[in-house]
Amino acid sequence: MTVSGRGFQIMEFVVGSGGHDPGDPTVALTPDPTDVTLPQQTFGPKPLVQTNPPYTGVLVTPFCPEFTGFLDFTEANGEVSNFGLIGVINYSPIPNDPLVGTPFLFAIGNTPLKVKTDADQFVINITLQT
Repeated sequence: MTVSGRGFQIMEFVVGSGGHDPGDPTVALTPDPTDVTLPQQTFGPKPLVQTNPPYTGVLVTPFCPEFTGFLDFTEANGEVSNFGLIGVINYSPIPNDPLVGTPFLFAIGNTPLKVKTDADQFVINITLQT
């Protein structure tokens, strides 16, 4: 964004089952930086939890935002091992830029395998470090 001048906001998250090693589900895989969609996405996008005023994240430090996702009882049941943050381009210095409003996969976080059932609710805190 520093090259094009476009701005974006992190608005949503997605969930998948592609973040763990199938041979050893206690091991999280290293995310592939070339992915443009979440590997084995099973749920989402869903809006992030908003804080007041209506922001989708909070700053833990000046360069470390944290975003919170919430999965209710009926959402994303089954294997869960990766999460993605979805950004939306909301500003461009280019007049009539067709990319304004475009969603994109901003970040991926992989974890060891967790199994979510309809008896579970998950609160997911996703912290970014720059």
